[in-house]
Amino acid sequence: MHTAYVKKHISIHGSVSDAFTIVELLVVIVVFGILALIVMAAVNPGEVSKQTRDAVRVTDLQSIDRVLALNQVEGTTAFGSINTVYISLPDANANCSSYTLPTLPGGWSYACKSAASYRNTDGTGWLPVDMSSVGSSSKLATLPIDPTNAIAGRNYYSYITNNGWELNASMEAQNSVTGGNSDKVSTDSGDDPTKFEVGSNLLIAPWSFEFATFNTVANNSGFPGWFKTTGTGVITLGSDGTAANYIEATGYVWYGWQENIPFNPNSTYKMTCKARQVTDPTVGGKSIYCGWNGVAADGVALVNVTGVNTTSSQHYQTMSGISLTAGAGWSSYTGYTKGWGAPNGTAGGCIISTPCKMHQDTRYIRPMFIINYATGDGVADMDSILFTKQ
Repeated sequence: MHTAYVKKHISIHGSVSDAFTIVELLVVIVVFGILALIVMAAVNPGEVSKQTRDAVRVTDLQSIDRVLALNQVEGTTAFGSINTVYISLPDANANCSSYTLPTLPGGWSYACKSAASYRNTDGTGWLPVDMSSVGSSSKLATLPIDPTNAIAGRNYYSYITNNGWELNASMEAQNSVTGGNSDKVSTDSGDDPTKFEVGSNLLIAPWSFEFATFNTVANNSGFPGWFKTTGTGVITLGSDGTAANYIEATGYVWYGWQENIPFNPNSTYKMTCKARQVTDPTVGGKSIYCGWNGVAADGVALVNVTGVNTTSSQHYQTMSGISLTAGAGWSSYTGYTKGWGAPNGTAGGCIISTPCKMHQDTRYIRPMFIINYATGDGVADMDSILFTKQ
């Protein structure tokens, strides 16, 4: 019987020396995984440390989010003040004025707590919700804070509330950010391409691209917000039955986002811009552009489609000189971007099967738009600029 078993085993798996069990294969996979981690730690120990901190950030925000959801189920209605960004940095000043923080739009403010209380869970900590009365199995002993919790790199947690809540954290590791191999930023269903977002409403950050607000910042500030490249036109906020929030440009405006988003040439970026023409110009043009500004490795110099450091001739890969019919309502345009050109980038006609290219010197990307080009005095609206990495 033993001989028959061996013959059957050999007939199915080949020779005894060539046979591998599932357990043996799993052991080999685990060993290779451990060796890969050891090699990575030896080659780039800083990146491994960043990945470890990013994992803590994800776990922390998910833990807070679960407790907030339980609070809501148990009847909590006090989730903090709207138009306020609560952050995990301790500060003796309630408005966090000891720190240089991203510029907020008008009507918004920051909130901090002192070092003595900022980790309290009873609503007196950095997060303004009393979470001390939820079920013991879900309680947080203290409020989590970012593993670094420093102004450098904006490595702190933030919280915003308005018909729900949103928690944000900055990711450090290259594989965690937009375009990374383990991208946690553009895959979280939120609208901020530079933050990991968790919560019940991920569209309430003051620097969102749904234009509930429109904050402006200095050129190359590195902070979330828009810088006016040129144009004498004026941006105002609007809301009606066709769109919850939009910006309205009266006259010619040209803006660029000022926060760098790492560009991975192996990833596909999908951008959708939604716009409408309200009234035609009496003078000048009315073309609309929407796409990317390329940025060089230094994080400051711009890279247009031919590699020149200029705002003009940029990567207009979603809307490129589009002329809309006044009064016809909203129109959506989608463009796809993947890879570097050889060397030049491209603009327009960016369908998913043949995505556009960024100039080969591009290392970061920033959204940009132009309305009523050039020097037109018409009125046009933009509802949103949304993009994801696929």
